[in-house]
Parts: sequence; structure tokens; C-alpha cells
Amino acid sequence: MKILNIIFLLSGIAFKYSKATVPIFNLESGFYKNSTLELEIKIDDPKAIIYYTLDGSIPSENSTLYEQPIILKDRSEEENILSAITKVDPARIDFKPEIKIKKGNVIRAIAKLSDGSFSTIVRGTYFVGLDRKALYGETPVISIITDPANLFDYEKGIYIMGKRYDDWVKEDPERVNAANYSKQGNYNYKGREHEVPASIEYFPFDDTVKGFNQDMGIRIMGAVSRSFIQKSFRVTNREEYGKKNLKYELIPNNIRSDGNGIVNKYKSFVLRNGGNDHKSTKIRDTVVHELSKNRGIETQQYDMVVAFIDGEFWGVYGLYEDYNDHYIANNYDIDNKNVIVVKNNRIESGEEMDLELFNTTANYILSKNLSHSKQYQKVSTMFDIEGFAWYTAVNAYIDNTDSILQGNNWAMWRARNPDHSIPEADGKWRMILFDNDASTGIFTDGNSYDKSTFVELMTSNETISKHIGINFTKSLLKNNQYKNLFVNALCDIRNIDFEPERAISIIDGLYNEINPIMKDHIERFGPQSYLSIADTHFSTEIGYLKTWYKGRHTVFMNYVQQIFKFKPAVSVTVTTNDFKKGTFKVNQGWKDFHETYTGEYFKENILHLTATPTKGKKFMYWIITNCKFANRKISTTKSTEKTIGIYPNKNCQMKAYFK
Repeated sequence: MKILNIIFLLSGIAFKYSKATVPIFNLESGFYKNSTLELEIKIDDPKAIIYYTLDGSIPSENSTLYEQPIILKDRSEEENILSAITKVDPARIDFKPEIKIKKGNVIRAIAKLSDGSFSTIVRGTYFVGLDRKALYGETPVISIITDPANLFDYEKGIYIMGKRYDDWVKEDPERVNAANYSKQGNYNYKGREHEVPASIEYFPFDDTVKGFNQDMGIRIMGAVSRSFIQKSFRVTNREEYGKKNLKYELIPNNIRSDGNGIVNKYKSFVLRNGGNDHKSTKIRDTVVHELSKNRGIETQQYDMVVAFIDGEFWGVYGLYEDYNDHYIANNYDIDNKNVIVVKNNRIESGEEMDLELFNTTANYILSKNLSHSKQYQKVSTMFDIEGFAWYTAVNAYIDNTDSILQGNNWAMWRARNPDHSIPEADGKWRMILFDNDASTGIFTDGNSYDKSTFVELMTSNETISKHIGINFTKSLLKNNQYKNLFVNALCDIRNIDFEPERAISIIDGLYNEINPIMKDHIERFGPQSYLSIADTHFSTEIGYLKTWYKGRHTVFMNYVQQIFKFKPAVSVTVTTNDFKKGTFKVNQGWKDFHETYTGEYFKENILHLTATPTKGKKFMYWIITNCKFANRKISTTKSTEKTIGIYPNKNCQMKAYFK
């Protein structure tokens, strides 16, 4: 049955509906500083009868009859309704806000037309008496309007513990003592059949930019985080709801993965609660994506948003891209039906038989002696080796304890049938980065920067089949070419991508944006023990995160040295005779250096540099000091090759000359 029909059946009445004539509100949805508003509803059909609701439910002939303008006001001093519902999170089973939270007005209206048919439903969100800029600054606001029963009904509501929890405990009363994260509730229902219809309104922070108002489907998403009091949502467009896609630049400056413009079409997107980080900074995962986005692996672009559900404040979320076949299609112009996504060794997008394609590649990597160049080259035709090196280096650096290294939270994609007109549709498996919040010192007040799960796994003689990231890495490292690539990836992640100033700049930017909102967020969701420190908790956690990034930089090279049994890393300096005439890149780098670069590398591993003259200028040569060229044919300290490889030494210096 079409979802659109399901919407109308929720009230127990089936409607014939018309798209031609619909009720019209005299005011646009949005924020109004007025103390009250008069909302008028008009329709072209003079004999039409208009019905409306103010709680998010579907209007019907049993709803309030529209007879005169509706007076809207600031509802923030009214009693909490949805946020007062308990038994949402087994860890905070009785928690509800002690204060009256911010509220807006939501309205849904339908008209019974003169011919007996019904119009489509129209909806709006009105924040009356709320100062948008003072409350939320430059953070966009998203309003979710849905029948409250879709989320909170005892039997079918997808947000609560509900009947499923009670039935689960009845099967075994001892389950009441189970770990909270393992307790089953209505929120554990998954799949299309547990997606519920909603209207989504989006308000950009800039009033001169138009938002959107579109019917979509929402479902609870996540693993353990499904049980949290603030839950994550997957928001999906379907033709049944109205439109197949959202055609909107939802995430500002979201450059397509192929570099060809801005992403302006979304099949779905995610409202993420922060996962393991939901009570700490909420931005751990976001920061990792931002720091990693230049390395040829898929990273989720994001924006921070404030959410309201049926008019009630629902806190701060990260609005993310949603990984699936449509994501790949919208980022590379690859037919989504030709896309395979494997997640945690299961098919996420594609056909079940596609898993064999992945297993064939995995078995080859794990079973062959990749020290042989022919077999290594064969792997390179099936698998994005360079992307995997960066992907693994990121997880090693952030000390991700719930990642591909442990066999969890990993994904890869490929084009089933190669399309040589698109470079990335070459049939290779490519890496997808996600869920990085079990990292960067979470739960340790930032003091675990000197911990390395990667070292523990790499130096263990035990082989665990689930640990796909470690097993792939150990097999690939039999090849010297990969070893060189991977060691440089580890060094560059530390020296360039996750360099402390860069990391802290990103952290501070996100902190400055959402810090003014976090007191309201904590008062809305708790836990109880945080209420007395609601003013300072977020700032404290951000301080811990910055401590971790600063500390990690000081110790990470020791771990690389330990794994590969190298001598201590040495400092390397790279510069030019005139940066106006040319720049350089380090290894397989994304960054053109326009100033002198200093980083740490190992004597035993070749460092690669590429000189790039500016337009109208010419590269002349490299001069090196206190190091030697990897190419043994070069016996001097000068090379005219644009790309050079060198073995570093103490106080190693390299200088590119241009004219």
C-alpha cells in the first residue's frame, strides 16, 4: 500500500484527495519576534471546509474546524508534552526535563472540497516570540512534524521502549538486569516497514536563503545509540511521500567526491546524535571527517542543526550525508543500480550475490604472498590500495577502538560493472569512513593520547578473522611498495592532516557555533547528574578533546617506530627559493605548500616530494642537504626531476628552485 494512503488511513478514514486545490497559509513558516501571530488559512474553493491540527497529527473531519484566524504565540511556557514522555532510554528510564523547553507552533491542515474530495495536507512551523539569532546563532533549524503516535505509541511508536521491551522482559525476567545498551525496545525495529511519514521543514540561518518544506520518511538509525534518549534519524525521500529526491544544497559547500561542483540532490540524509560521544562533545566524529576529507576516501560532509519535533526542542544534531548507492550516484554520476556497498561484511546496497565479488578480493589479499610484485599489482586492480592506507592510518591515529581494525564500522563501495568514462567506476573496492566517535580519548578526559590499540593489534601474533583491517594490513605490508606508502601515510596524517593547530581550529569553530545551545540541550536530555553543570559541561569536554589532539601529536611517531622497528624519526624541512614562483607537495599529498614545511619522517623510508611551478614559471632543480636521493643514479645533491624520493637524515633540508 502506498505510504500516502497510509497517512490518511491513520485517522481511520480513507480519503480521495486532490492536489489541485489546497489550503494556503497567509504567513510563511519561520521565526517571528512578535508576541502573537494571526494565522489565516484560505482556499480557492468557496464551499471547502478546512480542518487542522496543532499537535502534528493528521487532520481529518474529526479535527478542529477552521472558522477564524488562529492565534499563535510563544508556547515555551506551556507544559512539556513529548519531552515529558519517559521510558525512552533504559539508562534514563524516568528522565524528563525539569524546565519548560523551547517550543514552536506546528500546524497541519486539510480541506474537504465542494466535490467531496480532500486536498493534500499542508503544514507549517511558526516560532513566535523566539529570537532566532540570540538562541541559535548561525545554526540551521529543522522541524520534524509527524503524528506523535508514530514515535510514542506503546505498540508501534518507534522512539520508545514500548511493547517490544515489555514482551522481551516477559520472555526472560532476568533481562531487566541486562546492560542498558542491549535492552530491546520499539526503537530496535529496523527496515522500511518501520519508517514513518513526516513533514520536514528546514530553516537556514540566513533569512535571505530559502529553506524547504517536504514530506519524507523517518526511521531510527544506529546500533547501540538507538537506545539513547536523543535518537538518530535517517530521513528518506520517496515518491510515495511526494518527491523522489530532495533537490537542495542541504550541506553548505558540500563538494562532490569527484570534485565536479556542489552536491544539490539528496535521496536521504542523517540526523546523528553523536553516537558514543552524545554525552561528551557530540563533534568527535565530525572533526575526524573534516580532517580526513582530502585523502581520496569517502567522508561524510555535515552541518550542525537544531531540531524540533512537533514543535518541541529536540536538541543539537549533526546533519550528515547518508551513505548508500544514491550517495555514490550523486557524487560520481554513476548509475545507482550499478553500485555495490558492503558494510561490516554485509550487503548494504546491491544484490546478495554481490558479496561474492567482495569475498573474492578479500580472499586474494589474505591468501596470496603480496611480496611478489605481480600479485600485488593484481590486488591494485581490485582494491584501492592507496585509499586503504590512508583509511587505516586515520583509524590508527585517532585510536579508534570500534573500527575496521577490530572488524566493525567499516564499509567499501565499487561499481559492479566498470565504466571507464568515470575514473572511480573502475571496479575497485573503495573505502568509506564513518562512526569515528569511539576514538580520540573518549571517556578518558583526554588523557589517553598515549594509548595505541593499533600497536597492540599489529604486534599480536594472534589472528582473528573478524579483524579485517589488521589482517589486510599485515598481508599488504609484505610488499615494500605498500610499506613505503603506509609509513608515509601514518607520518603525513600526523604531520599534515591531523596537525594540532588544524585540528583545534576545526574544534573551536564547531564549539563556537553550538556552545550557546548546549545548556538547553543538556537540560533537555540530561542525564540528571549533568544538570548542575549544564553551563560548563560542554566546554570541559571540548577541553579534553583538544588536550588529546595536542598530546597525540607528541607521541604518535613512537608507535610507528615501534611497529616497524625503525630508528627515531628525524625532522625534515622543505622550502623553495621563491613561493611566488612555485610550490611543492609531500608524498601523495592534497596540499600545495605555499610556505616552508617541517615534518617528521623515518630514515628507513623514502619520502617523496613534487615541485609545482606557478603559471608562467619554470622548475629548475632540487637541492638537498643532510639526506640522500633514493635514486642511486643521482650521486650529487642536485636533481632536475620534479618528483624526487629521498632518505631523510637528521636536519634534512630540501629546496626547490624555480625561475
